[in-house]
Amino acid sequence: MKKAKSGLVLAAAMFAMLPFGFTWAGVCQAPTAHSELELDGCTSGDTLILREVHFDTDSAKIKEISFDFLDQVSKELKENPTIKVAVQGHTDSIGAADYNMNLSQNRAESVRYYLVSAGVNPQQLVAQGFGLTEPLADNATSQGRAENRRVELKMVGTLVLSEPQPTNVYISTFHAVPMELVIPAGSQVTWTNYDEISHDISFDGVQGSRIWTKGWKGDTYSLQFDNPGTYSYRCNVHKDVNGRIVVKPAVEEYVTTESPIYPGQTTSSYEGKQTTQRVGS
Repeated sequence: MKKAKSGLVLAAAMFAMLPFGFTWAGVCQAPTAHSELELDGCTSGDTLILREVHFDTDSAKIKEISFDFLDQVSKELKENPTIKVAVQGHTDSIGAADYNMNLSQNRAESVRYYLVSAGVNPQQLVAQGFGLTEPLADNATSQGRAENRRVELKMVGTLVLSEPQPTNVYISTFHAVPMELVIPAGSQVTWTNYDEISHDISFDGVQGSRIWTKGWKGDTYSLQFDNPGTYSYRCNVHKDVNGRIVVKPAVEEYVTTESPIYPGQTTSSYEGKQTTQRVGS
């Protein structure tokens, strides 16, 4: 968890509408147009009502007036990358139950999509629709129905992030193994050359480094990847030496590739051994 902010208070009227799962202790606070989201005091099961999220009538399209507010939410979630939340949609009782269930699910999906587009790790978010099944107020009044039409953010657990792992790509018989490597952000990748000729590696057209051979021992080139994205590389001379590094905020498993010691024959005798390990195992 990040360090708590100071000087942020929320009007007591907002809390009157919160469900029983809300934590009063700490600084677990729902955001408004004038105060930021606080997750530091939240625990699993706590629910925050996002009253500033608005949609077009009978639609899952988020109104533009909600964007600044959702940017606050995305900022806080990115600063708390281990918190896993459910974006939950709720409706009033006007209309058929199945229609409201679909509408609430689509609205939750729209909010999730917005947050992911703003840079939140998709693994932190799940979208759930509850339709008219969990009212907070009496649907017989217009005020009650307005309270029931809402989006909530529920704390559902802790996301286990991947620890960056040193990992390897080896080049042999003019191929890179593996050709695609998926790693968590912050990982360092090392290329080892076992060919009898050097390779000039470039990333997305930007020159990286020449990887020389050293008497069959294999020269190396290392690069750290801090930002999520896909990074393609290739040898400027040998087109079959190519691949891509896929960097994610977190991964469920990581693959380590190890090359055997040169057996004294030719590079064709190299076989890369890959070990797959689940995160947390």
